[in-house]
Amino acid sequence: MPGEMQCAFEQLLGCAGTVSHKTLKFPKADDVAASELKPEIERVYRSLGGILPAIHLNLRHWDIEFDKIAVELDECLHFNCYRTITLNSETYKRLPGFPLKDYHRFCSKRAAECLRAGSWGKRWSNKGSEAQFGEAAEPKDLSGNGSPRWKQRAFYDFVKDLSPLLIQVPVVRVAVYDTVLDAGRTKTVEDILAALIRQSAPTASREASSAALAALVKERAADLTGQRRI
Repeated sequence: MPGEMQCAFEQLLGCAGTVSHKTLKFPKADDVAASELKPEIERVYRSLGGILPAIHLNLRHWDIEFDKIAVELDECLHFNCYRTITLNSETYKRLPGFPLKDYHRFCSKRAAECLRAGSWGKRWSNKGSEAQFGEAAEPKDLSGNGSPRWKQRAFYDFVKDLSPLLIQVPVVRVAVYDTVLDAGRTKTVEDILAALIRQSAPTASREASSAALAALVKERAADLTGQRRI
């Protein structure tokens, strides 16, 4: 089930355009197998400690579909040392619209938040992720094999990032730490969504927030592969 932040994000985007569900393709194993990117995807999988002889993908549908753009909202669990490994792939040079510098910065500066939020239970490890990345270390121990679930999430994020190249589906990532100009004030996406969840944002403010978030999504979608979307 989607979390509160995702629901609030969807609500605001819905005020600025068309929101849909499960209409856009997402990458599957066959797409990777048929792509020129397969060797690089396999390399990244191994660099994360992947142990299966063949890559296994069990991706979910997109968080939000907005005006035919696949949108992923990334909260703190998406920013850690394993995500940094995936972001170092040369493939991102072919995705000029991806906020690469910001995501590197978030992985560095927000790593402690990820550790606090994701170092227990199934957030740290589960059977499926251990089958792909091996046995987990003790919670909070990122030495050695660390967290299989974090590795799995980072790898799946990486494969989804390549959707414009794999399946010609534009995908935009928005981090809760991103900032936008909202009614003349700079705010984080997290602050905007939290205000809506608390129902503390007046109607006029919500309209401005909706426009600001929609503009961010469309700006990032515009140059994903070096060509403006039509």
